[in-house]
Amino acid sequence: MTYIDPESRAKAKAHGHPHASEEIIAAGCDLADRVCRELHRAGLPAYVERPEAPKQPGVWVEVDTQGEYAGGLYVRWSAPELAEAGMRAVAEQQDPAAPEWKHYAEVVLLMQTALIGILRLAGFSVVRAEEVDDVAEGDVYVHADTPSSS
Repeated sequence: MTYIDPESRAKAKAHGHPHASEEIIAAGCDLADRVCRELHRAGLPAYVERPEAPKQPGVWVEVDTQGEYAGGLYVRWSAPELAEAGMRAVAEQQDPAAPEWKHYAEVVLLMQTALIGILRLAGFSVVRAEEVDDVAEGDVYVHADTPSSS
């Protein structure tokens, strides 16, 4: 299976952001499936993010395909109704601290804590995503599996 089409791979490389090998991305996809299964066991809707899939409420899992953490996962809570209400309130009130936005942000942080706990309990190596990417506030990062030394 090809995870990154050759044209996208070439463009990324030309811009100085090459994708990881297909093997690393395949291992990341396997990890994403295992994370989703564990989240389903805990009663949470969880989906591997794919370009053709519609956005739904619940947990979105995205394989990191570039950089030093390639093969790991970004895990984010998606609450579209709360997010839309928060963004609408910020725009209408011209206030970045609108109560609706603060409500949404608090829910995201509560879910981040819950996701970290659930995934660590299941044995995954998990951190707040801000520890690996300072713009991924509210997300969770699952480190790639370390290759076994057999």
